Amino acid sequence: MDDPGRRRIRKPGNKVVRRRVDAQQTMELPPPPRRRAVPSIHSNAKRFALAYAALVLIAATLLSTPLSSERREWTPFIDSLFTAISATSVTGLVTVDTQDHWDFFGELLILILIQLGGIGFMVGASLVLLTMRRSSSLRGSLIVRDGAPTISVQEAGQLSRKILRFMFITEGIGALILTVEFYASSTGIWQSIWFGLFHAVSAFCNAGFDLQGGQTSLIGFRDNWFVNLTIVSLIQMGAMSFMVFGDLWDKRRLWQRGRLWSQRYWSRLALDTKLVIITNYSLIFVGTVTFLIVEWDATLGTVSGPGDRVLASIFQSVSARTAGFATISYADAHSPTLFLWIALMAIGGAAGSTAGGIKLATFAVLVLAVISTIRGQTETQFSGRQIPTQLVFRAMTIATLYFGVHFMMTLLLTLTEDIISDGEFGFLPLMFETMSALATVGISTGITGDITTAGKLVLCVAMFVGRLGPLTIMYALQQRETPKNYSYPESYVRLG
Repeated sequence: MDDPGRRRIRKPGNKVVRRRVDAQQTMELPPPPRRRAVPSIHSNAKRFALAYAALVLIAATLLSTPLSSERREWTPFIDSLFTAISATSVTGLVTVDTQDHWDFFGELLILILIQLGGIGFMVGASLVLLTMRRSSSLRGSLIVRDGAPTISVQEAGQLSRKILRFMFITEGIGALILTVEFYASSTGIWQSIWFGLFHAVSAFCNAGFDLQGGQTSLIGFRDNWFVNLTIVSLIQMGAMSFMVFGDLWDKRRLWQRGRLWSQRYWSRLALDTKLVIITNYSLIFVGTVTFLIVEWDATLGTVSGPGDRVLASIFQSVSARTAGFATISYADAHSPTLFLWIALMAIGGAAGSTAGGIKLATFAVLVLAVISTIRGQTETQFSGRQIPTQLVFRAMTIATLYFGVHFMMTLLLTLTEDIISDGEFGFLPLMFETMSALATVGISTGITGDITTAGKLVLCVAMFVGRLGPLTIMYALQQRETPKNYSYPESYVRLG
């Protein structure tokens, strides 16, 4: 029994109800307030996929109307849907030429879709990656909301504003340079401004759409160094992500003036930044040298001089992994080039960028894991740091699922084109086309417009999966990780 002289202490949250209740009277208490469901990877992915699908359907409907076509005729819905998905996923594959088929309204709608796709994925992916990075840090373990690491609205707003500022300033400078170059090539002033803006946005967002007509991409400017270097720079700015350039800018005070190489500056960069920079420029070098050797007397045979051939090789190597622009015809390229380009497209750009693929850091982690295993090391190491084993497992999972999807999409496309429709495209061009769609690159051997309706639907699914897949898989794998206080006994299996 409670002591009547003992004072009762009211606990926080307890309600004191003072009301006389009759013996036969029932008192109803208000129901407890409903708690909002904790956001999960499933709910967020569903919302993003539904918003993406709604945007594509609305855009496809507008593009199919006579208002969008040059001839004021209805466009087949499959071509409008293909164009809408390609623009929103910043891929660049087209079944009808952008300049020849669409009028100004259609081109403007495509440009808006490209910009929305680039902004949405760059900002959204950066926020997700920041959340996942925080969950792996000591500070992140202390900042928890509803059991999951999170970032504040203020932090999200600041990061979003920085990304948008970086994007618009880069696109603006690129548009100005391209406008001057297009005007110098005897293009009207207003058309030069429109061409400059369109190609700058398309290049930064790694979309690959162009307004040159005849599905020739930028072949007409392959000898123009200013156009080539501007497009290459825009592609690289979009493909390496704001997070990499932000880290380079934040550590600028550590650079030692008067020195070409600053060890102090390099040592303070984030490990992710180092991996992206090394892997990116290594792949550009490998692609450039291979293209020069294999295509010197083939697709490069019509290029004027050795310097222009080197420029064309650099352009194809940079554009192959991300953008989809071309200054040569891939229909005339040799099989070794197409096969290597499939691998380059699969790797793509940096995480949190506008590029597709499994991402540079994912590929780098896999290579480092192989090197560490060959050296007899039990952990994956680089630059005096140890990469967690769970990250290696995630990289292996992403790559395995990615190439598994590519295998299935290639199989479906060969069935629709070689078996059902009895086409004569050949296996390698179809495999090349599927990877270009899945990696959201956009380069083609010229068969996209001749593919059947079923094949176009397969490529639409590949572009959709390629745009959302790797990041969603990465986030889902991290959310499913649960620490365990026990481990099973080891047992060896025979390998090799």
